[in-house]
Amino acid sequence: MFSNNLDEQIAPASITKIMTALVLLDYYEITDSITISLPDNYQYSGKVAYLKSGESITIENLLEFLLIYSANDAAHVVAIATTGSIDSFVIEMNNKAKLFGMNDTTFLNPDGLDEDGHMTTLRDLLTISLKFIENFRLIAITSKNSFSSDVSGKDKIYYSTNQIIDNGYVGIKTGWTSDAGLTFIGLNLNNDRQILTIVNKSIVDNSKLNHFKDTELLYANSFNSFGYYESFNIGTELYRIRNSLEASVTSSNESWVDFVDLRNQVKVSFVEYVERRLKFINNNSDREVRVPKSTYEVIWKFKLLGIFSVFAN
Repeated sequence: MFSNNLDEQIAPASITKIMTALVLLDYYEITDSITISLPDNYQYSGKVAYLKSGESITIENLLEFLLIYSANDAAHVVAIATTGSIDSFVIEMNNKAKLFGMNDTTFLNPDGLDEDGHMTTLRDLLTISLKFIENFRLIAITSKNSFSSDVSGKDKIYYSTNQIIDNGYVGIKTGWTSDAGLTFIGLNLNNDRQILTIVNKSIVDNSKLNHFKDTELLYANSFNSFGYYESFNIGTELYRIRNSLEASVTSSNESWVDFVDLRNQVKVSFVEYVERRLKFINNNSDREVRVPKSTYEVIWKFKLLGIFSVFAN
């Protein structure tokens, strides 16, 4: 609906972990358990949960660390648990990206930390986001405010990096690095809509909330600019049949509704009458209305003057 710099090369930051999660589910069911193993000489860097090798963890809990808490060490645990090494895991990430048609994306690591050549585009992020939301279990995970885990040896609560989750944004992923700025892919299901927003390179403010503010602005513009428009509703008089003895009025028995850009004029026009069918068109779709058979010679008098030119707003 709206886009800017759709094909510009950008750093994805922790949004990378979306692909990490998808590759993980190629190997395991969400109910499986694994033993944590980190790469040799792994150095904890950035946002981490200090997961320790040798501990048992469920795949669901690992996904919570990866997607809710955005733990970088969780991404490396995923890589070792699936392919056995970071290099081979990154190959799988890139193969999957190509399979999805993400031809302008190159992954170099599973966590999203800045690295020369670790790049994507907004168009490719849209592609992977749509793949992600096909899995309702992943959305069930990202819609959590927090989760608890005893993998560290004692039960602890970990909170989501998504600070507008209570505003209806049930996903998908936050991120922040020097190259990416503040970034967020938001999925909002409020108001009988499914609105997906992608923000990258938001200015890193002191409170680190600009990507959420930008997301809210995008959502408001989308919600106010696009919506359902009814060209005619049930009961709208469509035509009148008259002969020397009688006249009858026929109304629509169903509504004609389109999802449209409300900023544009919606024009409804009568096109033709063929084989007892009236055909109407507007900017977005067309509609046929069947005319009851009559034994009388009739004069058509259409009653659509009121909807030949209608503004959606």
